[in-house]
Amino acid sequence: MTDLTISRAEHRERKRELLEYAAEDGYDGVVLFGSLNIHYVSGMYHLPTERPVALGITDERVEAVVPRLEQEHASRDDFLIDEVTTYFEYPQDDPMEQVAEMCERLGLANGSIAVDSDGSPARNGYTGPSLSDLLSGDVGVEDYITDMRETKSDAEIELIREASVWANLGHRLLQERIEVGRRPIEVRAEVEAEAVKSMLDTLGDRYEMRSWANPMQCLFTTGDVTGLPHSMDQTTRIERGDNIVTIVKPNVGGYTTELERTMFVGEVSDEKRDYFEIMKESQDIAIEAIEPGVEYATVEEVVVDYYEEQGVAEYTQHHVGHNIGLEGHERPFLDVDQDGEIRPGELFTVEPGFYVPGLGGFRHSDTVLVTEEGTETLTYYPRDLESLIV
Repeated sequence: MTDLTISRAEHRERKRELLEYAAEDGYDGVVLFGSLNIHYVSGMYHLPTERPVALGITDERVEAVVPRLEQEHASRDDFLIDEVTTYFEYPQDDPMEQVAEMCERLGLANGSIAVDSDGSPARNGYTGPSLSDLLSGDVGVEDYITDMRETKSDAEIELIREASVWANLGHRLLQERIEVGRRPIEVRAEVEAEAVKSMLDTLGDRYEMRSWANPMQCLFTTGDVTGLPHSMDQTTRIERGDNIVTIVKPNVGGYTTELERTMFVGEVSDEKRDYFEIMKESQDIAIEAIEPGVEYATVEEVVVDYYEEQGVAEYTQHHVGHNIGLEGHERPFLDVDQDGEIRPGELFTVEPGFYVPGLGGFRHSDTVLVTEEGTETLTYYPRDLESLIV
C-alpha cells in the first residue's frame, strides 16, 4: 500500500459522523479526553500521562488543549485541529480550567456536550475536577467512538492487512530462534530487533511510530507457563518436550493485528497431538461460523458445543475472540453474552483455546476480516502440527 496513515478526508468524515450521532441525541458538540478517541477523530496521537489532553469538536471547528510539551506536535498541519491551547504543566496549572475555557470559545459552555468521560481520566497520579463541575450546561457520557470503531473503513483494513504481512515475518523469525536452553526474553529481543529493522528498511519514511511500544512484538511462553494464557513469564528456559504458545503483534499506522501459534519443542506425545488437533478444529469451526448476520454469541456457542463433545470444555479460560484495530482488544466480542449480529468490516481475532493442567496451553489466533460474502483470514502462518515442531 502507498500510504501508511489515515487521510485527513477520512478524519473529517469521522468528525461528521460523530457530530451526527451527538446531534441525534440533542448535543451541541463533543469533548474527548481518551487518547485513542482523540487519535481516531483528529489523527493526533500522544503519550497519555498525568497531563490532561482534550479535544473539543463542533461543526465549525476543532480545538485541543495540551500540555506545553505537546504543543508543536499537536499543531501539525496533518492533524484535524484548528487551534491548540496549552498549559505549562500539571499540577502547577489547572488544565481543566483551560478545557472549560475551550468550551466557552466553542459556544458549548451553556449548552449540551457529549463526552467520552466526565473529565480527564485518573492516570499516573492525576486528580482533577469533572467537566460537569466547571460548566453550567449539560454534560453526558457517551460511547459513540467505541461504536464507530467496531467496523473498519477500507483504509483501516489495509493497514491491518499490511501489519498481518509483517506478522508472518515476525513469527518465522521467532520459530527459527527457539532453542532448548534459551529464555523467551532473549529470543524475543533478537527477533524483534531483526523484524523491526526489516520492516522499517522496507517501509522507509512512510512508517511513523505512534506510541513508544515496539512496532513489532514477538513473544512466547514455554512449558507449564503456557497453561496461563496471559502469563508475563519470559525467563523460564525452553526445555525439550515443551509446548510453546506465541503471540506476534506488529503495528502499522496505529493499527495492529494478531498471530498466535501453539508449537512444540522436539517429539510430540500422542496426547498432545490429540489436544492440538481438537484446538485446530475448534478454530476452523469458529471461522466457518463467522459471516454477516450471524449473532456474535453463536460463534462461541458452536465452539463450546464442540469442546463439550471432545471433553475439554472444563479446560477453557476465555471467550473465542474479540475485535481488533487501534487496540489489541476492542468490542464486539465473540462471546455467549455479546448482543448483536456480525457485520462486514469487522475484524476478529479468532482464538478458541484450552489449557490442560500438566500439559500446557493449546491456542492458535488469526485475524479474520468479515466481508460481504463471508470472511478473509489476514494472517496466514502455517497452522498444521508438523509445521510447528521446532
